[in-house]
Amino acid sequence: MIGMGTLFNTAAVLAGGTAGILLKKGLPERFRKIVFDAAATAVFLLGIAGVLSAGLHADEGGAISSQHMLVMLLSLVSGAVVGEMLRIDRGFEKAAEWIKKKFSGSGDSRLGEGFAATTVLFCAGAMAIVGAIEDGVLGNPTTLYTKGVLDAISGVIFGSVYGAGVLLSAGSVLIYQGTLTLLASLLAPYLGDVVVSQMSLVGSAVLMLLAFDMWGIRKFNVANLIPAAFMPLVFSLLGRLF
Repeated sequence: MIGMGTLFNTAAVLAGGTAGILLKKGLPERFRKIVFDAAATAVFLLGIAGVLSAGLHADEGGAISSQHMLVMLLSLVSGAVVGEMLRIDRGFEKAAEWIKKKFSGSGDSRLGEGFAATTVLFCAGAMAIVGAIEDGVLGNPTTLYTKGVLDAISGVIFGSVYGAGVLLSAGSVLIYQGTLTLLASLLAPYLGDVVVSQMSLVGSAVLMLLAFDMWGIRKFNVANLIPAAFMPLVFSLLGRLF
């Protein structure tokens, strides 16, 4: 069922935030690190599986060959350029500041801070967008399930610090990811199998970079790579025009 990934993610935020409020002290650092390392491994394997699934093709004789590699390369490069030109990362930062200012005058300052911090944390990442596309176009919520586990862990930590503000951010996840999933599902019939496969391939490659970021091996500006997942669609539309 399309949308299950977002529903699971929303429930995970609520569960993690509630646990954090009840635990008060949150999740010990050593547990947080090992769980995030394990989750990063899952994200990396999801990326590998997606790249292999969409990037390899077996013919009738069983011979395996690569496909869409040039599209993936062009999409990653052009998407990175577009992302840097749009400064998507700065847009997320400005959104965070706006939310903080919007709720800074509330009676409970921690409530506003918690809502702002966790809304940006849960909604600004590549997993939210790539996962919503996969759920809406392919009906595959696996990425959002993995993101839900990560968000639940973060919810425990932030819930112990900010309290109920974390629970409010579950609504942001529901609206944001739900809208993206709905839009993706509406566009799916017009994309074609090849374009869908190419978008999945590029999105999976971005997830692999996100895993390296989570492991702390190298810092990637994954937010500015988000447009790369949409470039196969752009190339397809340009091909039809010209």
